[in-house]
Amino acid sequence: MIQRKKKIVLFLPHRADPSRGERFSADLLPLELLQIASGPVADGYEVIMIDAMVEPDYIAKVLEACDGALCFASSCILGYQVYDGYVVAKAVREKFPSLPILWGGWFPSVIPELYFEHGIADAVGIGQGELTFREAVQAIDAGEPLSSVPGLALPGGDRTIFTDTRPVVGFDKLERTPWELLDYEKYAELQVKPSYNTKVRHRFPIPGHWTPDNPPRGFSFFSSFGCPEPCSFCCSPLVTGRRWKAVPGKELAEELMELQQRFKFDVLRFQDANFGVAQKRTKEFSDTLIEHGSPLWWNGTIEIETIMRYSQETLDGLKESKCHLLWLGAEAGTEAMQKRIGKNIKLDHIPKAIGELATRNIVPGTFWIIGYPGESQESMEATLKLAAKIKHMYPIAGSDVYPFRPIPGTEDFKTAVELGYEPPRDFHDWGNCFEYKYNSQNTPLPETVRHTWQRYNNTAAIYDMHVQEGPLWARRMLSRIAGWRLNKGDYRFPVEQKAFDLYVRLTGQTQPGAEDVHEDYAQLQPETHAQLSAK
Repeated sequence: MIQRKKKIVLFLPHRADPSRGERFSADLLPLELLQIASGPVADGYEVIMIDAMVEPDYIAKVLEACDGALCFASSCILGYQVYDGYVVAKAVREKFPSLPILWGGWFPSVIPELYFEHGIADAVGIGQGELTFREAVQAIDAGEPLSSVPGLALPGGDRTIFTDTRPVVGFDKLERTPWELLDYEKYAELQVKPSYNTKVRHRFPIPGHWTPDNPPRGFSFFSSFGCPEPCSFCCSPLVTGRRWKAVPGKELAEELMELQQRFKFDVLRFQDANFGVAQKRTKEFSDTLIEHGSPLWWNGTIEIETIMRYSQETLDGLKESKCHLLWLGAEAGTEAMQKRIGKNIKLDHIPKAIGELATRNIVPGTFWIIGYPGESQESMEATLKLAAKIKHMYPIAGSDVYPFRPIPGTEDFKTAVELGYEPPRDFHDWGNCFEYKYNSQNTPLPETVRHTWQRYNNTAAIYDMHVQEGPLWARRMLSRIAGWRLNKGDYRFPVEQKAFDLYVRLTGQTQPGAEDVHEDYAQLQPETHAQLSAK
C-alpha cells in the first residue's frame, strides 16, 4: 500500500486592507502560490491553497489546514500583504509552534531578518522560488537541515545565514503549473459582482464591448521572471540579478489559448515585471494569437525604449492580437534624473513611444515618480510638466505621478536612509507604507511641488470626466478647462475643480469624510485614469 504524502498549506495574504472597504481586482490570481506548488504537486504532496481574497474566514481555514501539515508557507510583496501575512503566520506559530514556516516573495527576500526577529519564519526564499521551495519541502520531509538547500536565508542568532546562491533558471526547468488547485469561479464571481461599497484597486481598462455593468472575466499569468533593467528605485536588480527568463512566444500563446478554453476568461493580464523585453518573442506571441483567431484581449508591461526598438510590424501585431493596454514607466522628466536612476530614457522618446500605442488604441498606462532622494525641486517640476504634456497630447494615456516610495533592497532606499529617512520598524507600518496618507508624511516633497502634484491629479481626472455621469455640456466644458491647464501647466484658480466638487456634493456622490475634490482624486490608481479615457 502506497502511503499518502503529507500536506502543505500555502497562504496568500490580502493585497488591500478589507477594513477600509478595499480589495484588489479579482483577476489577480494567486500565481505566487501556484508557481511554488508545482514541484510538491509533482512529487505527490497534498497542497492546500488559501487566498484571503476569496476566503472570508481565511485565518480559521489556515489554522484548520495546518493541523497535521508538513509545513506552512506564504508569499508577499510590499504593502498590506506584509501585515496581513504577519498576522496569519503569528497565529500559525502560536497554535503550532513546531510547524516549519517558510516565506518567499519580493519583500521577505530583501528583509528576511524582520521575519526571524518576530519568530514567524524558519526560512525565507531568496529570489526565484520554485526549485528552492521544492527542495525545502523535501528536506523537511526527510528530516534534513535546510542549510543544505540553496537559495535560502536562515535565522542564525544575531545574524542571518544565507545558503548557497541559486542561479535563475528558465521555465523549462520547472514543473507544470497545477491549475487544478485554482477555484477560478470564485475569482470570476468577484469580478462580475457589483462592488458599490468596495474600492477595487488595480483594475484594468475594460476593452472591447464590455461595460462596468457587464464586465469581462479576467485572468492573470506569469510568462517571465526577472527584469534586465538596472533601476535604482526597484528591488528587482538585487532579487533577480537583472536576469530575465521567459516562456517562448508560440508556446506561451498556445498554452494561454488552452487555458482560455478551460476557464472561459475574456481578458488576460500578464503579471510579469517586464513582459516585452524581447521583440522576437512578443511578435511570435502576437502572430500565434492572430493565426488561431484567439478571442483573448490582453495587457502587460513594457519599457519606453523597448517600444522604440520594436518595428512597425510588431507594433501593428500588438493591436491585431487584441493587446488593449501596456503599462510603462516614464519615471522622470529630466535627462539628468533618468541617468541618475539608471533608466536612461531619452525624453523625446516618451511622447513618441506613447504615441505609437495611443494611435493604435492601445492604452499607455504611464507612471512617473517625483521626490527621488536628492532630487531638486526643478527636476520634480519638470516631471509634472512633462506628465501633464503627455496627458494633454494623448487623453487615452494614464499619465500618473507618484511620490517616491523607499523600497528596501534598492539603491535609492539606502540613499534615502542616508539622507534621514526613517523606515518602518514593524509589520504594521510596513503594511501601510504604500498608502498615500502614510506616505505623504515620509516623502519630503517641497510644499509648492506637493500643491502642484495634488492639483495635477485633480486636473488629470477632470480631463477624463467627459465620460462620467452628468450633463454632457458641463462635462465637456470642465474637461476643456482641465485640458487647457494641462497644456499650459497653470493650476491657479481651479474653477473647474471647485465646480465639479460642488456637482459631486449636490448629487450626493461625496465619499464619507471627503472634504474636497483632492481627497477623492489624489488616491486614484493609475488604471482608473486609463479606464476613464479608454471608454
